[in-house]
This record gives sequence, C-alpha cells and structure tokens, in this order.
Amino acid sequence: MKRSFTSLLTLAALGAMAQQSTLPAVLEAIRANNLRLRTSAQVTDAQRTQARTGLSLPDPTVDFDYMNGSPVATAGNQSDLTIAQGFEFPTAYGAKRKVAELRASQSDLLAVAVRREVLLDAKRTCIPLVHANKRGVLLEQRHAAAKRFRDGVRQRFDREAATILDLNKAELLEASIDTEVRLAEMERTALLQHLDGPILVLLQRLLQHLAELNAGVGIAFTDTVYPSHAVLPDFHVYEAEMEAADPALKLLQNEVQASEQQTRAYQASGLPGFEVGYRYQGILGATYHGVHAGMSLPLWSNRNKVKQQKQWTSAHASSVEEHRMEHLYEARHMYDRAKALGASYADFARRLSGASSIHLLERSFAAGQMTTLEYQMELMLLQESTDRLLQLEREYNEAMAEVWAHRS
Repeated sequence: MKRSFTSLLTLAALGAMAQQSTLPAVLEAIRANNLRLRTSAQVTDAQRTQARTGLSLPDPTVDFDYMNGSPVATAGNQSDLTIAQGFEFPTAYGAKRKVAELRASQSDLLAVAVRREVLLDAKRTCIPLVHANKRGVLLEQRHAAAKRFRDGVRQRFDREAATILDLNKAELLEASIDTEVRLAEMERTALLQHLDGPILVLLQRLLQHLAELNAGVGIAFTDTVYPSHAVLPDFHVYEAEMEAADPALKLLQNEVQASEQQTRAYQASGLPGFEVGYRYQGILGATYHGVHAGMSLPLWSNRNKVKQQKQWTSAHASSVEEHRMEHLYEARHMYDRAKALGASYADFARRLSGASSIHLLERSFAAGQMTTLEYQMELMLLQESTDRLLQLEREYNEAMAEVWAHRS
C-alpha cells in the first residue's frame, strides 16, 4: 500500500531510535546529548583548575652539608643543615590571584559561546525541515484538489459539457502534482533505505547533521510549526541587549582586566623576594641553631616584562573597540534584514489571504463561471504565490533565529 508523504514524515531518519517531534524538544535533546557541549563542560572545568594552579608558594628547600676536617686530630668534622621557604613580595600573590579568577571566568564565557553556536546550528537545521514538512502537507492538499478537479471535468465530459481537451488538461494537472508527491516520497524512502542520489542530498544532509548534533541519535523531525519569536524592539534597545549578552565582547573586556592585573603582578615581581627558615651547624663538638634569612634581587629576570604587558593591555583595549564596531554593524544588518523579511512576509500573507482560495476556485468552476483553462491558470498563480509565501516564511524565521541567538 502506498504511503503518503505526510505519513513518511513521521518515520525516523537513518533508522533512528529516538524521536523528537517539535523544535523545543529537539533543542532540549541536543542540549543534553551534544558531544561538543559535553566536551566544552569538561574543558571548562579543566581550564578553571588550570587557572588556579601556580598560586601557592614555591616548594621549600632542604640543604645538608657534611665536611671532614683536616688534620683530623685538630680540625674535626663540620655539618650544616638549612631548611628554607622562599616567597615573593606579598602584593604579587594578590595580583596573581585576581589574574587566575579572570582566567577562570573566561572559560565560562567560552562555554556560553559554544552553547549558543551549537543551538543556533540546530535551529538553522530544523527550520528548513519545518519548511519541507509544511510543503509536504501542502502537496497532499494540492493532490486532493487536483483529483477533485479531474473528477469534475470527467463528469462534465460524460455530460458532454466539456471537451476532450478540457479532460486532458485536468488529467495532466493531476498527473503533474502526483509526480511531485511521488518525488517527495522517493526522497524520503531513499533516505530511510540509506540510498544515494541527487534528489535526497539536501534532506539527507539536514537529518544527518541533526543526528550529529544529537550525539549520533537520529531524530524524526515532524514539526510543521515554526518557533515563536519575541517582537523586535527599537534598534538601540536590541543592540544594547545583544551587546550585554555578547560573550566575545565580555571575553575581550576580561582579557583587558587580566592583562592589567598581570602588569601589577610583574611590577610586584620586580620587588625583592625573601627566604626564611631554620639553620643548624655542628663543628668541633659544638652545635648551633638559628634562623635563616635571605633576599633575592630580581635585577635581570623581570627585565621588560612590565613594558611588554602594558603593550598587550593597550592591544586588548583596541580589540574591544574593534569588536564593538563590528558588533554594531552586524547587529544592524541582522536587525534590518529581519525587519524587512517580517514586513514582506506579513504583507504577502495579507494579500494572499484576500486572493482566491482553492475552494473558491472549485466553487466557481463547478458553477460554470470558469473554463478549464481559466481554472488552471488561476490555480498555477495561486500555487506559485503560496510557494513564495512558504519561502518567505522560512527566510523570516531563519533571520529571527539569528537575531535572537544571544538568548539561547
């Protein structure tokens, strides 16, 4: 028994076991299963731990010396033991700790950026599938209407109210739409059977990529409803919201702060370091116990580090301003495109809703108010307009997914 296109849409792609039928459910599954997000979480934990390494004091040192005296009868033997702990100037540790905290927060910002990228990728994949599913339903409706038209013309022909040419036109119309349905069925059937061929490449690629985002678990995406979107506010309100949620900008600002703190750490490292501990000495049968103290002067090891870090701070500050400028124009482009597509879609939908519908065309034809040729021409115009509306709706939803990606 022949399966319809809409029923095939409910089957799992690539023999999939899992099924998520709506976009929110798909996004939730990907958020839980995506391997890149799991890896990102593990990397974040590792980077946070790494940022906090190296903040402790250096390892203590233990020195022991044993020396034989000469001549043995008068000189005796000498032994020395020193246990010491070195440390930098105290202000260096505060600056290093602040650098570590800023580095740790950078890993969280990177994880946010990865999550938004993955979820936006999922939306970009699902929106064309919604369009394909809606078109599949539309094809079924057109096929049913073409059958009714063909049957009506055949009845007229039987009553000698229509010519054989009219009947042929009706038969060709039904056959043409039936071919579209069959091709759609072939795409889906070939996909389910893992066959190759140009007619299924796009759909197969989308469903395979959706499974890839879901950690290899296939998803039978059957949704025919696009996600709802918030109304676009004035541009300056939208741009301020987008900038406040921009992890890339926060990362660059964080880098400036970390560079400033690193400069303070290098400045503190230029101050003397200290070493304190315990010392024991035994010589000629006498023992001595006391305190060991020392100081290091970083005359050469810290050379040019402060100057270099200040240059890095200036470079990072320039990157912040550069990103803000790029962000402004990117936001403007996305905002204007979404606004324009939204207006075009709304206007086209309004105009199409006031035009002739398939049911109105059928009633007019049944009442004898239209010839077969007029009916077909009106029907072709209506179908082309409907297809254009579906395409506009898809482009608008893709634009809105980009516009609100920072809310993911």
